[in-house]
This record gives sequence, structure tokens and C-alpha cells, in this order.
Amino acid sequence: MRTLLISILIMLTCFTSNAQQYNTAVGIKGDWSNLNVGLGVLSVKHFFNSPNAIDASIGFGRRYGWLNVMYERNQPFIGETDWYFGVGADFGIWNTNYDGRYESTERSGTWIGINSNLGIEYTFQDFPINLAFDMGPTLRIAPDVKLGILAGFALRYAFR
Repeated sequence: MRTLLISILIMLTCFTSNAQQYNTAVGIKGDWSNLNVGLGVLSVKHFFNSPNAIDASIGFGRRYGWLNVMYERNQPFIGETDWYFGVGADFGIWNTNYDGRYESTERSGTWIGINSNLGIEYTFQDFPINLAFDMGPTLRIAPDVKLGILAGFALRYAFR
């Protein structure tokens, strides 16, 4: 019984440690979603205190522009690897008639959604590169209610 309690205490200590490997990381993120959002975005992750961070992504293309902001809580995993979970919101605009080729009653509009994620990230010790992968559900609230998946892979420069 004593060994079990000591093992549980060690595990809780490992998972509640509040170490972070960098203050801010800036780079690119490739997003994919089955709700017509995605491709390459500018990604910024900033820790405002030890386990808590804001992860913001902004992207645009020929037909879309969007902003995704997530609150994330990081926890150490193994070595330089951390795992995190978060919740946030996204906002976007779209326009399918940018060159007049499409006949549609809905040529432009906006959307609002709620997101959550679970991810893992690795920060190299020898040079300031951060790699991250996350995935989670996304709920589009407006203009239509839709449920989808949002996944992303980030490559960022980490400022220590």
C-alpha cells in the first residue's frame, strides 16, 4: 500500500509540474479541417504564466480569412516533450465570388466557432525550434451549426 501511494504521489508530481521550455514561439502552422478551414497560418504561442499559454493562429487565402485563439494548459511529458489541452474560439470570413465565376446565392459571409484540442510538442534544447501537433473537435456556431475535426502541425521559433 505504501509503494502504491508513493507511486501515485510521484506521478501526480510529474504531471502537475509547471516548467515551460520557452516564453514565446512564432512560426507557421498547417491546419486541416473538414469544415473548409485550413492550409498554412501564422502561429504564435505565448506563456502568460508557467503552465498557461495563449495560442493564436491567423491565416488567409484567396477565399478565406480566419483567426483562431486558444487557451492552452501545458504539462511536461518526457524530456523536452510536453502535452497540452485547450479551448478557444475562431472567427472567419469567406468569399466564393472573388472573380465572378461562381453562381451562388451565398457568395460571402462570416463564421464563428468553438474549438478544443489535445496536443503534444517538442522543443529542441540545442537550437530554438518547437514542433507541435494537436487535434480536436470544432463546433461551428454561425451561420450554420456544424461539428468537425481540426488538426494542426506547427513549426515555430522559440524565444527563451
